[in-house]
Amino acid sequence: MVCEPIKILLFAEVKGELKDYQANLNHFEEILEQASRNQFISIVERNSDFEKILLALQTQPQSIDVVLLNLPLNNVYELELLNQIHALKANIPIIIVSNQNNYDLFEVAVAAGADDYLIKSEMNLQLLRHSLLRMVKQHNQTSRQYLQREAQFRVIFERSSIGIALIDTKGGIIDVNPALSQILGYEREELCSKKLIDLICEDQITIEIKLKYKLVTKTQERFELERQFLHKDGQLIWAHISVSLVTDTTKEPTFFLAMIEDITERKQTELKLKETKEAAEAASRAKSAFLATMSHELRTPLNAIMGLSQLLQQEVVGSLNEKQHEYVNCIYTSGEHLLALINDILDLSKIEAGREELSLISLSTLDIVRNVISTVQESARAKNLQLTHSIDDNVETLIADERRLKQMLLNLLTNAIKFTQVGTVSLEVKQVEQGIAFIVTDTGIGIETSNFKSLFEPFRQLDNRLNRQYEGTGLGLALTLKLARLHGGDLTVESTLGVGSRFSLLLPAQPQQSSETSDTNLPIISEQDSNTTFVDPSTSSALSKRILLVEDDEHTAILMQDYLQTIGYEVELIITGEKFLARVHTFKPDLILLDVHLPGDINGLDLLINLKQQEDLQEIPIVMMTPMGMGDRERFVQSGAVDCLNKPIGIFQLESVLVKYLS
Repeated sequence: MVCEPIKILLFAEVKGELKDYQANLNHFEEILEQASRNQFISIVERNSDFEKILLALQTQPQSIDVVLLNLPLNNVYELELLNQIHALKANIPIIIVSNQNNYDLFEVAVAAGADDYLIKSEMNLQLLRHSLLRMVKQHNQTSRQYLQREAQFRVIFERSSIGIALIDTKGGIIDVNPALSQILGYEREELCSKKLIDLICEDQITIEIKLKYKLVTKTQERFELERQFLHKDGQLIWAHISVSLVTDTTKEPTFFLAMIEDITERKQTELKLKETKEAAEAASRAKSAFLATMSHELRTPLNAIMGLSQLLQQEVVGSLNEKQHEYVNCIYTSGEHLLALINDILDLSKIEAGREELSLISLSTLDIVRNVISTVQESARAKNLQLTHSIDDNVETLIADERRLKQMLLNLLTNAIKFTQVGTVSLEVKQVEQGIAFIVTDTGIGIETSNFKSLFEPFRQLDNRLNRQYEGTGLGLALTLKLARLHGGDLTVESTLGVGSRFSLLLPAQPQQSSETSDTNLPIISEQDSNTTFVDPSTSSALSKRILLVEDDEHTAILMQDYLQTIGYEVELIITGEKFLARVHTFKPDLILLDVHLPGDINGLDLLINLKQQEDLQEIPIVMMTPMGMGDRERFVQSGAVDCLNKPIGIFQLESVLVKYLS
């Protein structure tokens, strides 16, 4: 088999007149001549002008297999010639022939892009033949691999579902794949006559120009962004664009590679989700406003019902017979039940809206347990149930919100008592791996396992017949679970139908302290203290004290004014904010009870702020009265209030304020 001669491009630089140099050059020429005679090589171009060498490589790249560079390697500049060759034909083999017998120079030459390094004085025909054959073989292998990769990339380019565009450094489209043609609605030939920037909405062009500059200047390798493109039919489509710069072997920019993915459907989904979210947030705000309004509208009449009932119970305005006492107690108990329902609904709404803030403090476990047990003791006794409790010795204290912890335990205990007819209800406190467990166990009606999931849903009772047998809204467990999780804990249940249930309230040993300050700064008087002593006007200091009552609701005003006057206070009532400061100056009250909701443009908070700006009135204690309970209490203390009464205001609540600020 006759092999084709290896086609050589020879750069024969001749420098210097040294004897050794000339001898080595002659030796090199003889070897080249032998190789040519043997038809082993064919010198396509031989020149000592490097520009002509480059021209030959540019005009007939397919006719050249190997480049031989005859270089003295006296300076680094000579190695820069390799970069110019590779810029024209990246994978062409380059062999350097030199007089320099220096291994360091060999390393430098290879690092600069040479494939081999031959020393003239040591060269022979066999060595040259071996080097050239090895270079050609490697080149052929590389070329085949290159062609295979090019074919693979072309398949990927053509079949990709993502649009791909090759763009020249001036922004013109060189080539596109079918996917991009489909995305934009143009034929390939149409797109190749355009610039990519022409297809982007005009108001989004400036940033593309800046990013292109960053790529060219190599301050950024790739940029990604989302832009609207103009489809051929005039519609706007959203696309995700990823643009990177492709360089040659000399790191000079050659073209941009743009990957373009149609995300119109995703954008439409995001828009719908955003609109849905905004609608949900608007509904949540409307719900909060509605609950705040309903809280006011419901608590205001309840304030009169429960307050006047308490006055009748205490026989402030006259004695009652046994039947009258029974009726009044029934009115008051019904009011309490309705108030509990309102409070549960508002608490649940606050938690769901993310407005509930915990006041975490160190609590005595024994005190908490004794308090809740004493609260439900009478209910258990009325049903002849045994009520027990136990506390591990190593659980002396815990960190929690005191009011919310009592609320959770009372919900569990009252539920257990309500659904237990015979037997025992117990509360056990012990240390567990998760922290501290409050376990409420009963011997009641039990729960089917299939109902566990719906057990903690708001307004849900597992059997509608229970609505008639056991009163309740179904909010207690839902609220308890949410409060437990707000503490970083949980609520679990185990139960057997007809045997009983076991609810475990798990709280972490060290719950996260809320970053917001809320109830900790402001005393909230919202629970009636059964130990509060009724104020006897004959033994109190009430006779010398004045109270300014600002309340627009007629029934609440009558209740509070009558009661305060009955126990000996001098009371002045105003129902609007008009001339408030003037009345304060003339009446000179020792205490102001100020309702938040007032008719007209000025509310109670405005009056509070205005009064605290008066130097001569700043020291008068002001107690705010509000039915909202929706997270505004911290605003009152920041504005200067000393306390806050939640409507409906009980007699005992009112007494605690009087004792605290007027005794």
